Amino acid sequence: MTPTGSRTPQADIAAPPLELLVDPVTGAPLRVEETALVSGAGARYPIRDGIPRFVDSTEIHEEQAATGDTFSKKWSRIATFGHDDATRTFHHNWYLQRYGWRDEQEFAAFLSGCARVLDAGCGVGRDVAWYLRLAPGLVAGVDISTAVDAAARNVGPNDRLLLAQSDLAQLPFPPDFFDYIACDQVLQHTVAPRASFQHLVSRVKPGGVLAFYVYRVKGALREFADDHLRRATMAMTEEEAYRFSEAVTRFGKALTEQKVTIDIPADIPELGISAGSFDLQRWLYWNVFKCFYNADWDWETNVMTNYDWYRPATAHRYRAEEIRQWIAAERLEVLHEDVGDAGLSYRCRRPRRGH
Repeated sequence: MTPTGSRTPQADIAAPPLELLVDPVTGAPLRVEETALVSGAGARYPIRDGIPRFVDSTEIHEEQAATGDTFSKKWSRIATFGHDDATRTFHHNWYLQRYGWRDEQEFAAFLSGCARVLDAGCGVGRDVAWYLRLAPGLVAGVDISTAVDAAARNVGPNDRLLLAQSDLAQLPFPPDFFDYIACDQVLQHTVAPRASFQHLVSRVKPGGVLAFYVYRVKGALREFADDHLRRATMAMTEEEAYRFSEAVTRFGKALTEQKVTIDIPADIPELGISAGSFDLQRWLYWNVFKCFYNADWDWETNVMTNYDWYRPATAHRYRAEEIRQWIAAERLEVLHEDVGDAGLSYRCRRPRRGH
């Protein structure tokens, strides 16, 4: 499957990468200066450490600024997350399963036809490095947080890599630009997820593919606990929220080590509870409150996985029916849908012109 038709990937990236960027507000071309990108109207976007910055915390929504700050602090604590074998293998296998790729070879075959790939919400660059290994063309990564600096360090210099600090709702790329956009586990952290989704769709070429994941609405007890605890943690200082996340992680670890199985005799649909036999820690995790723990991961990564849920100012959850309506409204073709316990994953193709 090649969304770019007969065009070769290399033909699309002849221009120097920074000259591909546009003003995220007006769409006007940008001129590259030594320390900034400048529009004809005089708008200036600084370049620091080789990375253009399109985020001004004084101009973006207060909640979005707070969320960006949360992730900047998160990634500063685990700046190499996903670049070790255990977490990288886990996340890449989970990614392939959720988006309907049989294996990495099938995914690589798809990416071989992609001249331009975007990791929308790239964090510290785990998937950027993956795309660079599998795709032949330009790979861009954007994040609203300063995680882009860690991504640059983790990935290293590459003349096919373009990183930018940017809001997903105002990307510095022209419409119809990318063959493949992946926005994995990020949309729910934007202030207006549907508007951000529509903006991403507009940046996919006709015939190109968008893959995205959002949190799923869970059972009543878990939703109540999530809302209650998130209100508390968002009022905490960063250090207090981190200590809370440590306590939750210790609880999850203790339950995991007990290896207790519980039997639920009957479904309780009003609470989203299903009958069956379950590990106690996993049952509480899915049905009561998030107390993540994975024995294969290091302690800091476990703590920050819980912090990632409890601390951000925005963490929207959705039902599959809602997301299907988004997709239908943009006339996207669903190539794969995965309705998981934690979230909803979709791989969609944008229709070609005239279809």
